[in-house]
Order: sequence, then C-alpha cells, then structure tokens
Amino acid sequence: MSWFRARTPRFCLALIVAVYLFLAVGFGVANPIFEAPDEQHHFFTAEYIADHGRLPVVDPANKWIGQEAAQPPLYYLLGSLLIRPIETGVAEDWVWPNPFVRLGDASWPNNWNAFVHTDQENWPWRGPVLAVHLLRLFSAVLGVGTLLFIYGTARLVWPEQPDRWLLAAAVVAFLPQFTFLHGAVTNDALIILLSAAGLWQLVRLWLQPITRGRLLLLGLTVGLAALTKATGLLLLLYAMGFLLLRAWRDGRQETAWQTAVYLLLPALLLSGWLYGRNWLLYGDPTAANQFVSYFGGSRAFGLREVLAESSGLWLSLFAVFGWFNVRPPDWIYWLWNGVVLAAAAGALKQCEFRITSYQLPTTNDQLRRLCQRPAMVGWLLLGWFLLVYAGLVRFMMLTPAAQGRLLFPALIPMALGLAFGLSYWRRWAMVVVPALALLTSLISVFVVIPRAYAVPQPLGMRDWPETTVVLNQDLGQGVELIAVDLETTVVQPGGSVWLTVYSRRTMPQPLAPDNDNAPELVVNLFGAETSLAGKLHTYHGRGLYPANLWSEGEVFADRLRVDVYPEIIVPAELRLYLHLLDEAGGAFVGELKAAPAPWPLAPDERLAQFGAGLELAAAHFAPQPARPGERLLLTTTWVVTAAPGRDFTLFFHLGDPTAPPLAQGDSPPRGGSYPTRYWAAGEVIDDWYTLDVPSELSDGRYPLWIGFYDPVSGERLPAVVNGERQPHDAYLLGYLTVE
Repeated sequence: MSWFRARTPRFCLALIVAVYLFLAVGFGVANPIFEAPDEQHHFFTAEYIADHGRLPVVDPANKWIGQEAAQPPLYYLLGSLLIRPIETGVAEDWVWPNPFVRLGDASWPNNWNAFVHTDQENWPWRGPVLAVHLLRLFSAVLGVGTLLFIYGTARLVWPEQPDRWLLAAAVVAFLPQFTFLHGAVTNDALIILLSAAGLWQLVRLWLQPITRGRLLLLGLTVGLAALTKATGLLLLLYAMGFLLLRAWRDGRQETAWQTAVYLLLPALLLSGWLYGRNWLLYGDPTAANQFVSYFGGSRAFGLREVLAESSGLWLSLFAVFGWFNVRPPDWIYWLWNGVVLAAAAGALKQCEFRITSYQLPTTNDQLRRLCQRPAMVGWLLLGWFLLVYAGLVRFMMLTPAAQGRLLFPALIPMALGLAFGLSYWRRWAMVVVPALALLTSLISVFVVIPRAYAVPQPLGMRDWPETTVVLNQDLGQGVELIAVDLETTVVQPGGSVWLTVYSRRTMPQPLAPDNDNAPELVVNLFGAETSLAGKLHTYHGRGLYPANLWSEGEVFADRLRVDVYPEIIVPAELRLYLHLLDEAGGAFVGELKAAPAPWPLAPDERLAQFGAGLELAAAHFAPQPARPGERLLLTTTWVVTAAPGRDFTLFFHLGDPTAPPLAQGDSPPRGGSYPTRYWAAGEVIDDWYTLDVPSELSDGRYPLWIGFYDPVSGERLPAVVNGERQPHDAYLLGYLTVE
C-alpha cells in the first residue's frame, strides 16, 4: 500500500498529461488552419527560415510574416528544423484570406473565419498543411514541459502535499485557453515553457543550496527565453533580483558575484547578439517599435484606458478562441469565475490567522528571518506575476494587446495560487474542480470550435419558411437568388436587420475555385432621400463557403445581419437591396421601419383629428407675411392613436376650399420617407411641408388648409375639431398675408 501511495501522484500526473495531450491535439485537429491569433505569421516566419536559411527582416510589403519578423527567433529556428524535410512549395498560394472577417467581435453570426478553408486541408495532410500540423504538435509537446514544471514547482513549495501538486497541474492542463493555445502554431508555447522552467529553478535555488551548475543552467534558460520573446528580458531582471535577495538573506556576498558570472554572462552570450541586431536594424533593442508601427502607431493610452480593457483580458484567460471572435457558452466563464472565487475564499481562510498575528519587521535581522519563512516563496512568485502584468500594461498603452495568453508566462504563480486556495476545500477541490475544468475544455474542442467553422449544408428546393418571399432572380456569376426571408420589421438607429437569403448555384464549380472568382454578396439599406442606412459585404456560406465552391444546383441559406448606422434620420422607411459585387443587376428584397427609441413625448394640445387615429398636435408656418414667389414652410407634430394601416397623402392648400387651390404642397408624410402605413399607436411624428406662393398672386389675406386623402381614390379622411366634423374635411391652419 505504501508503494502504491508513493506512486499515485506520478500516475495521476501521467493521466493529467495524457488527457492534456488529447485536448491540445484535439484543438489542433478541430481548429482550421490559421484560425488562431497570428498563426499564419508564425508559420510563414518558420517556413522562411527553413527555405532561406536566414532570419527575416521586417518588411511592410510581406503580409505573410508581418510583425513576427521582429520577434526573437528561437521558436522559429526550432520549427524550421521540424518542417525543413517537408515540401511546402509556394505555401502562400493555397491560403485564402477572408477579407470580411470580424476580428475580435464574437457578436456576429458569420465571418468568424480569418481564412476560407477548402478540401486541401482535409486528411491525409500534405505539404504546407502537414507542416502546420507538425508545428501544432510541437506546441502541444512544449505544453507538457510546462505542466511538468508547474507540478515540480508545487512539489518544491509543498513537499508533503501531493494534492496541491496535482491540482496545480490539472487546472492548467484543463484550462481551455491553455489547451487551445498549445494546439496552434505560436511562439507563446515556448516562452511559457521557458518561463516555467526558470521559475522552477529559482524556487529550487531559494529552498536548496546554490551551485555553479544550477546557476549556469538558469543562465542558459533565461538566455533561451530572451531568444524566444521579449518577456525573457523580464525573466532576466527578475532572476537577478531574486538571487540577489537570496544572497542578502544568507549574508553571502560571494553569491552575488556568482549570480553575475554564472547567470548574467550565459544569458547575454546567448541573446545579446539579437538585441544588438535589433538596435542596428530598427533603432530599438526589443524591436517593440515594429509591433507598434505594424498596428498603426502608438495609441498613447493611459492607465485608465488600459484598465477599461480588463474584461477582455480576463475572459481570454479562460476561453476565447479564433481571432478573439469565438466564445463558448457563458456558463463556462461563470464556472471558471466560481473556481477563482472559491480559491480566493480558501486562501483567505488559510491566511486568516497569519494575517492577524503578523507584525511588520523593523530591523535587518527581522527582515532576513522573514525571508527565511516558507511563505516568502509565494510572495516572490506573486512578484513575477505583477512584473509580467506590468509589462503587458505598458505594451497595451502602445498597441492593442488585451490577450490573456500574454499572462501565461506567469502561469506558475497563478496555478500555485489556485491550488493553495482550492486545497482548503479538500476532496471537493481535488475531484470536482478538475472534472468541471475538463468538461469546459471538452465542450470547447468538440462543440464550440466545430460549430463555429461548420460549413453550411445544402437545402432541398422548398426547405424554407412559408413567410419567405420567392424572387428567382439571376444575380450573375452563376448565382440565382431564390428567396429572401426578412425577419426584422422594425429597427432603431444602431440596431440590426436580420434576413435569410436562399441562393442556388446555376453553373458548374470552377476547376480551381479561389478568391479571384468568388462572388461577393452586398446588401444595402437605404433610408430617407435614398441615403445609405446600412451595408453588409460578405461571402456566401457565413463567410466560410463562397458560392464558387458550391456544386451546380445546390441551394444554401445565409442568415445575415446588417447593422443600421446610428446617425440615420428617423422615423423612416428603409428599403433593402441585394446584389453581387461588380454586377449591374440586383434585387429589391423588402422594406421595413426605422423608429426612434424612445418616441418623443406627446404634447397635451390637439388641434384636429383626421380619421380614426391621426391627431394634429401642433402646426406652424413661416414666413408670415410672405412675398409672391416665396416658399412657405409648414412644420407639424402628429400624434398617432390608432394605426392607419395604409398610405395617405397630406394636402396643404392655399385659398378658398370650394375652389381649386391657388397653390398646393401635397406630399406623403416626411417627403415620402415614412408613409402612414408604418405609423403605429403611440408615435409622435414631426413633419414638414413646403408650398410655393405663386409669383403672380396679388396682395391679400389667404386661408391655409391641411388634411389627408387616399392617393388612389382621392377620398379625404374625416377632419374633426372639438368633436365637430369640418366642412370639406380640411382643417384651417390660419391665414397667410401676402405682400
């Protein structure tokens, strides 16, 4: 039994690592090629080194490598060795960027994909696709090393508490963001591993004797980290401070010299050339200016603006996939937030006595004794987390970078902090937390990712709702618009219009379909005076499956969202049109109502009522007096008490109502932009009309009349004032003086 107990932690660790590998490889297989942040840049940087045998230089014209040419090269050098035997050809030729991708926006129903994916990515993998998956597997293997160092650090800190060792490894191994990241091509996997290795060595040097071999190994680790990412420079500063504090604690000055020689010298020898090269090439040893320049220059954020992005940083610590636009169900975030809160509560419970009995040190001896306490390791690890976070905040002041993965070099303090707090709850934490964490990763890899990138399936010829309007209109480029279902009938400024478009391929698929012959769907919303009120430009198939990939005769449904501009004039009728880019023809899809939210308050006064539900609340005309040939402007306010349900035209007449008008300004309401068929009870509508005073009109005083009539039959709506119907069904606005 003692033999079994001694080996149980190792068995559980092996099980955790095996499950982690299953998840990471699963993400690597399920996630389409390059659907992870900057993955194509990482891949093409490694491929460039494999093909040319030298490091790339930042070139704005090279969109495939991008800003990654300024990154430290260790990950790419190792990756190039792995893929060098593979014949990738001209890898750029098979990459199909999606120009309509919605980066960082998970609210859209389509265009989550940064690239269009074709059968070339299917199994069996060949050429560049095989190279990408090999590098993804390399990242997954690096993650195994990270888990082992997390486990080993926990074992150093708590030598008699194997439950904490396993818990620290499990919460990271089953963290969806960690497994997703390690199923992608990214240099983050290597810097996370080297940071974890460096922290494990530092904790060992704090708790155990310092030897030259251990210092030299740490120097090599830190140097490799500095060759992987700029975070390695932070690790070098941290390690120097860590070991100098250790030397001060023990009162040994010679240790400080050993630190300088055996830590600093190897690190500088390994990585110093790179930062000198950056200085010569870019005028910045870290080449950070190249990243800032690539994203349009420094955004000069202050601390307040950076902290305002904390919600995105927090969510992406747990699970944000794709290009920060694929999110799992909200319950996954609630679950992980619950784990963090449970750990925080457990940590407070365990530290309660220590906090109440703690006394501030006042002498050097007391400070040294404080540093000798076991808990000091935890504070030192917290210092590493704060240093990484501070570096990220500084970077976020310059360029958008609110990404939780950039905090993963500090996984050891985060994992050990969670394990410490959760261990207070004992068996509950040991069983339930890993099980729930594993569930979140399984849901992410087998449900969230496949659904996000699932290619739409063809429909039957009548597989759509009865409310759909059948059009059967040829749009050109081998695409026929069969029908449209306009789901939205009323929208506010800044709101969204939803519609489902049913299309069919009318010609055979091209032999080599690509982005050069892919039909591009354009949906336009027009408002008052034919002004553009909203627009959508996209590929068919949710952006995943352009129409030139369809087989002849296949029918597909696209559910689309068109965002309405917030500055449009309301109320108004919006008209929806659809066409293909570069095609002259198009289709009128339908119309809907744009309304304010909320409507203005209704005035108390009523001047007249027309029909069953149109009440005139205010009217004013100017100028008064008017000159012959001048234009008269009438402004009105209408209160709707019952929907008219049909179109009426307003008449605005000058002169005797029993004779033909001397002048008239008949018009649908709001110049025709908001017909009365859209008016509904409770609306308060401001309107205006014009009337040109005849140039030959003699001086005098003339009555002005207003009312509504049916434009088809000419019949007027009854006009009622104070309960009495008015002659000629017209309301007398007043008298216009002409001089």
